[in-house]
Amino acid sequence: MKTVYDKEMVRKAHFREGKSKSQIARDLDMNRRTVNKLLKMAPDEVPQYHLKKEKIRPALGAYLGIIQHWLELDTQSPKKQRHTAQRIYERLREEHGYTGSYSAVRDYLKQVKKSPKEVFLPLAFAPGEMAQVDWADVTIELAGVPKVVKLFGLTLNYSGGIYFEAFERANQEAFFQGHANAFQFLGGVPLSITYDNLKSAVQTILKGNKREENEHFVAFRNAWLFESRFCNPARGNEKGRVENMIKFAERNLFTPVPQVNSLVELNVLLQERCRAYQSRTQARKTETVGERLRAELKHLLPLPQHPPQPCSLVPVKADKSALVQFDTNRYSVPCQYAYQPLWLKVFVDRIEVTTQQEVIATHTRLKGRYQDSIRFDHYRPALERKPGAQKHFRTTDPVVLPVKHKEPEQPTYPKMTVQAPNIVVYSQLRSLNHDSTTNAVNGNIPEKTALAQCGTALP
Repeated sequence: MKTVYDKEMVRKAHFREGKSKSQIARDLDMNRRTVNKLLKMAPDEVPQYHLKKEKIRPALGAYLGIIQHWLELDTQSPKKQRHTAQRIYERLREEHGYTGSYSAVRDYLKQVKKSPKEVFLPLAFAPGEMAQVDWADVTIELAGVPKVVKLFGLTLNYSGGIYFEAFERANQEAFFQGHANAFQFLGGVPLSITYDNLKSAVQTILKGNKREENEHFVAFRNAWLFESRFCNPARGNEKGRVENMIKFAERNLFTPVPQVNSLVELNVLLQERCRAYQSRTQARKTETVGERLRAELKHLLPLPQHPPQPCSLVPVKADKSALVQFDTNRYSVPCQYAYQPLWLKVFVDRIEVTTQQEVIATHTRLKGRYQDSIRFDHYRPALERKPGAQKHFRTTDPVVLPVKHKEPEQPTYPKMTVQAPNIVVYSQLRSLNHDSTTNAVNGNIPEKTALAQCGTALP
């Protein structure tokens, strides 16, 4: 292949010295067609080699159909379980006796998979215009035991203000609670928020950018007055700001692994670190995150005076034992509501049972499965009607059931009648007793006879 220096000599010989193409070809020992081609090129064009015919692959050619079949099957497999060049090379050797080199397989896959890279556009957002929300899994050490928790993250597009909170599960009530706490922390509500197509907000992905949204999410969104926007499927780059901030959190806020005794302690720590982040200056910015956040506050929607409850509503029906069930766990209600349809307000930390007019029971939310929360007070009227059931009644309240103790029985004694003493008889008895004792001592009357005589003197 001729170089740019060959082209320079040809052009100078032809345009400066006036030589013909044949003369230049003889002088520079080139083919006349090569000289003609160099002269037809643009002055600033660099000569390059162009492959006219596809290279012959003598060792790999017989296996191209097999490779193509495997690549077609890969389109239906998970992304992380598709063939790499190394895996194809190994399978060809083990299953089909391929004797060629790995580089031939690698170069062929580069040619087949070659596609133009996507171009990303630089974006800019107005203050208060948009925020982005996402979930992530992070590992902490909870009370000395490694545990994976769900991390809720919200980022303001303009200022870069961030908020993170950890939850046990990424369910709808945690989704709502994270929003409410983030709005309170940042001081306002953005006009629009970008999401993935998560189940807490989207029920069905329709054609184009249309979505069938979850009605509870729509009600929550209307209460805070913000708009929602959803990314295209499998296009996480459309909310790249929060994706990058979650990577920042994983490598900075959660490195080293936090050691805490409760999620409350962890979330207090996260809020402190989110505030500390406001002193940083992001790339290609001259103001700190905190300074830009203060400028953005006046463009955010104000917080409502009566914010909506961050909970999900679930219809239930109390059974014959005055219990309602949610997530395999059972919660008691007052026994007069047995067999009646009710509603559950499911919060992150508690369960409220309501008739839509009033709350009739509140329980701490159970974290396990197949557990019960039974209140003694809910069954007091039924226990009064069925006192025999108290012995085996099961309650989870720390209440000691009342036990009726019988008073000990008093011993019974025979009735006795006491009469007043007769003074005359008593005096005679005293006199008789004295005389008998004297005679007995003198030997005139035996002592037994004297005592017998005393006995006969008793009334």
